[in-house]
Amino acid sequence: MTGQPTRYAYVKKAHIKLKRLKEERGSALVLVMFILLLLTILGLSVLSATIGGAQRTETRKNDVQSLHLAEKTLDEAVAYITSSLNKKIESNIDMSQEELDQAIKNFLATLPSTLPDTLSAGLKASTDLANASGKINEITYPIEGTIGNGQLVRYIVTIKSEAEVNGVKRNLKQRVFIDTFPDFLKYTIGSEKNLTINGAPLIIGNIYAGDTLIISDKAEYIYRKNGGSIVSRPFELDGEAHVQSLDKLIYREAGKSDIKASDITEETSMNGKIPQDKVGIRNRRTFVEVNVEGSFVDKVAEAIGAGADRTTIRNKLAEGKVASYLAGMNLYNFDAIDQVDLIKPVLRDDSPEAQKDYKEEMKEYTKKVNIIKHPTKSVIYKGNLDLDGSGDFPGILYSEDDKNTTPSRKWFIVDGNLTIDNYGNNQPVQIRANILVTGKVEIRGNVQIDSTMFVLKEPSTINGILEHTTLVEDATLQGLGDKELVLISRGPILINRLAAFSNTPTQLDAFFYTDSEADLYGVGSMFWLSGGFFAKGNLTINAVRGTAVGKDNEIVIDNNSKLIRFKAAYNDKIFEDQKAGLPRVKSVNISVEDMQLE
Repeated sequence: MTGQPTRYAYVKKAHIKLKRLKEERGSALVLVMFILLLLTILGLSVLSATIGGAQRTETRKNDVQSLHLAEKTLDEAVAYITSSLNKKIESNIDMSQEELDQAIKNFLATLPSTLPDTLSAGLKASTDLANASGKINEITYPIEGTIGNGQLVRYIVTIKSEAEVNGVKRNLKQRVFIDTFPDFLKYTIGSEKNLTINGAPLIIGNIYAGDTLIISDKAEYIYRKNGGSIVSRPFELDGEAHVQSLDKLIYREAGKSDIKASDITEETSMNGKIPQDKVGIRNRRTFVEVNVEGSFVDKVAEAIGAGADRTTIRNKLAEGKVASYLAGMNLYNFDAIDQVDLIKPVLRDDSPEAQKDYKEEMKEYTKKVNIIKHPTKSVIYKGNLDLDGSGDFPGILYSEDDKNTTPSRKWFIVDGNLTIDNYGNNQPVQIRANILVTGKVEIRGNVQIDSTMFVLKEPSTINGILEHTTLVEDATLQGLGDKELVLISRGPILINRLAAFSNTPTQLDAFFYTDSEADLYGVGSMFWLSGGFFAKGNLTINAVRGTAVGKDNEIVIDNNSKLIRFKAAYNDKIFEDQKAGLPRVKSVNISVEDMQLE
């Protein structure tokens, strides 16, 4: 009997254990299923994140590519405009400035403002991307200035582009400035080749070097046929230096090795150096050159007016017969004068016929002198002209309207040499005229001037030295009516001070350009310029600071005075003051603002 309860208890315990095991198995299944659910959710999340990340990466990639394509579209549009305009200029070398401005306007008018026309005009950007396109949506071009009234004209072209890559669109816009102003007038000091600045000048405004810019602290000079050098500091530039590359900007310091701007580090002393943020890269290929001979022909044609034949003008200039050619045209808007010589006075006991002839000659002489002093038309003067500020030839004074603003611009043409010389005379020579000179120009003494002057003479080589076709010697050039002189010379320009070692500056209100090389000095003499100086060839400046005296065969400088012996400050009024006379250019000048995202 005792065995049966025991067996029953054992069976009952086994049943309970089996039940518990079944319950545990059920719980484990639920746990496993829960874990599987979590892993599935986690996997789906990772997969979703991966897919979303890939999609975002692809979208971002499309966004960047569409932005680059929009930029490329604008770049190609600017390149297209530049190339097309320059081809027009190159194929029409005899085009006047007014005709050039009109040609630019007509070209811009053909540029479309809608997509279909844009495609036909060749302004669709090229791309190797699949499912991508870049196009120009809109082109507008407001004009600053009015064509044909003597104003300088500038076009502000706004270009809008759109690019799409795999459905992602980006829109950009950019302003492009187009003008035909000669670039040399935008710089205080510059050269299309090498610009060398020795010593310690003060230059206010921008400078330009079409090849290499060399900054040295050692100024060179020639005194009594002996060469010498003086270390003088500091070189000061209140403006920017535009160079071809940082490798083309070289600093030379006495006792040290040359250093390129590209090698400057944080440890490099910047004394006598241009701050790196004031150095800009300006490729010479974008530099708008001036064509002196072409500009001279252009201005003669302006004076003639309708019917001017530039090819004939160019040929007559080469033959030395431009005065005869113009006088023979019998133009209503021209006064033609042969060289005016002083008339031999008549004596009391001369015959009545002689006295009658004298009166007729004086009448003709007075008429010619009055035309020279106060012209109202364009003038062709055959022979050499001397202006001394007194007597019968005090100067040339057009009215301001005749010189600056009338559509039919007036030029005083000297088919010979022009000498402006009142040295030692307190009465200044006064000139308000745009002047063309086929020969040489010499300027001395006190001159008040408002003029654009072209000097065409091609220089001769004398004893192996190129002659100076323009001489500015001991001259004080003051702007007449707060204006200035713009002098453009085909040959070399010499600016000379006979009164060496003066410590009182004499300023020149002028801007000079030469197709040749040039050397400027502020060592023994003083050189102060309000305007600028630009050379197509090499330009070298030598300058020191301090009072100067000559001793034996050398120049001695007292550095304690800190006197600035060479100062050049830019005058930005020349574009407005001399708008009627500025020269023609060989290409258009195009500059752009930064692109803007729309």
